[in-house]
Amino acid sequence: MKYREFAAIPALAPIVDCVWTLDGHARSIADAQPVLPDGRPELILHLGDPFDRVHADGRRQRQAPVIVAGQLLRPLDLRPTGHVAVVGIRLKPHGAAALLAEPQDRLVEHTLALEAVSSSLAKDLHDARERGRATDATAMIVQEALARRVQAHRLDRQVHAAVDRIGQACGLVTMDYLAVHVGMTPRQLERRFKQVVGISPKRLARITRFQRALRLFEQLDSPQRGTLTAAACGYADQAHFIRDFSEFAGCAPGAHLMRRAELHGFFVSRARTTT
Repeated sequence: MKYREFAAIPALAPIVDCVWTLDGHARSIADAQPVLPDGRPELILHLGDPFDRVHADGRRQRQAPVIVAGQLLRPLDLRPTGHVAVVGIRLKPHGAAALLAEPQDRLVEHTLALEAVSSSLAKDLHDARERGRATDATAMIVQEALARRVQAHRLDRQVHAAVDRIGQACGLVTMDYLAVHVGMTPRQLERRFKQVVGISPKRLARITRFQRALRLFEQLDSPQRGTLTAAACGYADQAHFIRDFSEFAGCAPGAHLMRRAELHGFFVSRARTTT
């Protein structure tokens, strides 16, 4: 599998975290792989064979060629089915609202054909998919199409400021402080967050802290890695860290290390070699 990641073009920088491509074949990966919550919705184009989403009961659901993936609350298991050629637009937590009129809380935990949410945007991205023969060329065509679709008036500056503060604090911020920081009541902030981001500010903060803990836990080489990670990331104790980790990763930290595999590294927010 060959993964590459790019910065978005300037016109998309306010709403796009990064653009990525993935090329390879299903024979490189034996089993379904977990994609973990990272607080970022995505637009995905399959130029090759779409992936299967594997549900908890073992049922497989073939993804559409162009999909929108809403916020995740728990692991999402994916299995490639053949030729892999994927272009992904990883949006910032508040970014999807500038492209889609749909309230974002309706997309939570869903991976939907884009046509179900925006037929006009879906047409543009299907056109981009047909025009681009390789993932890198398609990535640029898709960005140009999205840049024409950004609705700046849908960007909520207060929610954007709250998202930025959560990121700067690595999730260690109280909701009362966050509301005061952006000039809203906690209830107003939560209501606006669910419409623009899809999840509450508290859950985004928890996911942000989890992602930091995930990176640190994987990097540490120490028999005390759990205790060290819990302390560094602001958990009350190791038990608190394990509970949060198990909720978002679907297993305890030790089991996670044993099941780590290729696709997990492609889809979570982490430091990568970029091109």
